[in-house]
Amino acid sequence: MIFLLFQNKSNDLVEFDQNIFCDCMHLYKLMQKEQKHKFLTEFGIYLKTRREKILKEKNLLQFSYSSNLDNSKLAKIEKGEVDIQISTLIELAKAYKLSDKAILGFKFPIDE
Repeated sequence: MIFLLFQNKSNDLVEFDQNIFCDCMHLYKLMQKEQKHKFLTEFGIYLKTRREKILKEKNLLQFSYSSNLDNSKLAKIEKGEVDIQISTLIELAKAYKLSDKAILGFKFPIDE
């Protein structure tokens, strides 16, 4: 059995079983992934709703012609299946006709 030593705020050395520590860190990372997935899903719903209701464009393929993004990438973004970069966010703002303040115009589900 391997133990890890950490110093807490009181400068006391605290001993942890490495396996238990690794399991806890894995659970923490999973929890963060779930929050991230929830955020991406909400963002995708926001974009899809805007495209269909505000921009009155039901056809994603047709909509993709007005952007620099292909329809398969747009579909994945609207389903919350892909994490995007800032450059993609800018392209989305242009395609969905969103201002810089409206691009994230939905409630962040991070603190729930």
